[in-house]
Amino acid sequence: MTNDQAVHIGMLNSFNLITEVATYEQIMDADMGIFAHNPEDDIEYDNIKFIMLYFEQFEMFEHCAELKKYIDLNFNSDGSRKETDCECDMPEIKEYTLKMKCFKCDKRLRR
Repeated sequence: MTNDQAVHIGMLNSFNLITEVATYEQIMDADMGIFAHNPEDDIEYDNIKFIMLYFEQFEMFEHCAELKKYIDLNFNSDGSRKETDCECDMPEIKEYTLKMKCFKCDKRLRR
């Protein structure tokens, strides 16, 4: 695999993870664990914008549009997250997902 191919696969894997086309496990099981961001952390606004710029460069505008939707749903105009974090003393977990939420307050659980 060339360096350019690895970069492209990393961008696609991050895109697929962000837009929930694929799970982290599916990507790792395919032995293609290259990402444009740290998949164990919540993706930051600047990382998404960087990935969008990459796709713009190759005229992959449908990818850009999906990432724009994600930004609009999850970030304020200043790049801060719209969603508030759980502040429960003892959060409850009923289901393990990529975007974990507290069962009590239905707010995002983050490390």
